[in-house]
Amino acid sequence: MRLAIFGDVHGNLPALTAALADIDAHSPDVLVCLGDVAMDGAWPRECLQLVAALDCPVVRGNADRETLEAPRPLKTRGLPDEQEIHDVGQWSAAQLTGAEHDILRTLVPTVALDDLLCFHGSPEKDDEVLDAATPAERLQELRAGYGQQSIWIGGHTHQPLLRTLDGWRLLNPGSVGLPFEKRGERYVNLAHAEYLLLDRVDQSWSVTFRRVAYDLATLKGGILGSDMPHARWLADEWVEG
Repeated sequence: MRLAIFGDVHGNLPALTAALADIDAHSPDVLVCLGDVAMDGAWPRECLQLVAALDCPVVRGNADRETLEAPRPLKTRGLPDEQEIHDVGQWSAAQLTGAEHDILRTLVPTVALDDLLCFHGSPEKDDEVLDAATPAERLQELRAGYGQQSIWIGGHTHQPLLRTLDGWRLLNPGSVGLPFEKRGERYVNLAHAEYLLLDRVDQSWSVTFRRVAYDLATLKGGILGSDMPHARWLADEWVEG
C-alpha cells in the first residue's frame, strides 16, 4: 500500500496543482489531506473545490474551522505583519460561498487508516504544535487518549518532521502551499510544495518526503491579479523554493 499525505494548502493553487501532479505520478492507493485548504491565499475557492473533487479523507484544520466562524477583529500580539495577515485571512474567508462552507463542514478532526493516525495540530486541538520540542510526556498523554498507532501524522507547523520515539514515529509532511524559512531577520515563503509518501514494507512504513518546485511568477501574478488587500506585500513575501 502507498499513501500520499499532504496539507496546509492555504489557497495556493499553483502549489496544489504541482503537488497533485507529482502525487499522481507516484500512483498512491490512498490520499489524505491534513487540512487548512483555503485560508490565506489568492485561490481559496479553487483549492477547496479541487481537494473536494479528490474524494479523499480531509482533516479539519484550525484555519478551516476559523473560516466558518464569525469574522474577528485583530488581536495584536506584537508579531510582524499582523494586520496584513489578518486582512488577507478575512478576505480569503469572504470568498467562500455556501457551497464551500458545506464542504468545510464535512471535514473531520482525525483520520485513522491501517496503523496510522492523521490530524492537523494534534488529535485533541487543531492548533496545538507537535514538533521536535514537544515533551514526551505530552505525547504519551495524547496517545493514551487517542490511540497507539505506529505512525502519527500532523500538519499545522508547515515544517517537515520525522521524530522517532519509543515504538512509534511522529511525522509532518510540511506544507503544500505555505512553506517558510528564516533568512537573516526575515521569514520568507518558499515556492515549492511539500508532501509525504508512505509505503507499507514488511509490516512497517517506509517514509519519503517530497518537495516539488513550481513557477514563482505564476504565483505572484495570481496574487497581484486578485483583489485581495496587501497583494503587493504578499507577493513580495515569496521567493524561489
